Amino acid sequence: MREETFEFNGHKAEIIIPDNPNGKWIWKTEFFKAFDQAEVALCKKGYTRVYYGISDKYGSDKAIRLMRAFYHEVIKRYNLDKKAILFGFSRGGLYAFNFALFYPEYTGKVYLDAPVLDMKSWPMGTVLQDQMLAEYWQTEENFPAFKGNPIDNLEEFFSHGIPLLIIAGTADMSVAFEKNAGALIEYCKENNIKITAVVKENVGHHPHSLEDTTIIEEFCEK
Repeated sequence: MREETFEFNGHKAEIIIPDNPNGKWIWKTEFFKAFDQAEVALCKKGYTRVYYGISDKYGSDKAIRLMRAFYHEVIKRYNLDKKAILFGFSRGGLYAFNFALFYPEYTGKVYLDAPVLDMKSWPMGTVLQDQMLAEYWQTEENFPAFKGNPIDNLEEFFSHGIPLLIIAGTADMSVAFEKNAGALIEYCKENNIKITAVVKENVGHHPHSLEDTTIIEEFCEK
């Protein structure tokens, strides 16, 4: 296994290449090596791990355009499959969801972990909220009418038939479960949409992932 870094369009890319690469790849959209026990296990099985450091863009249109250009570069440079497996942790869920929404042809599967799906659920006046508003060209006054959240685009997302795994804790105080992961899970129940969901009762935003990563590994491999 070896690691490589390079700059692409002004942003740092980090790649972990397994000893036995099989073309499959995991694109973790934020927090590359945090709670990465599933990625470590999959890398040993031949999955390449990919990260592109466009933090603090919150899955905006600009972020997705940067991701599209990077996607084409990385599949060519490392001879990867045409469809990525996207891992979206916390606000990384915005990137993973929106990339899949706009480029389903480049997306094989999506795994969301305690994801931000409704930016309106963040308290106004925080640094994160202020950065996000600026990135989306919004103000506190007009943001209540904003319809560009993942939670606003579930019908279109699921129309693409992309397999989805979601893992989240019900006691998440940072990214409110009922307005984010819980709302997506409820939508799927109401609309008979099959997903793989692991709800961690009385667990907060951390720790992400699972101690036993079998479910995550099987989701990626099947």
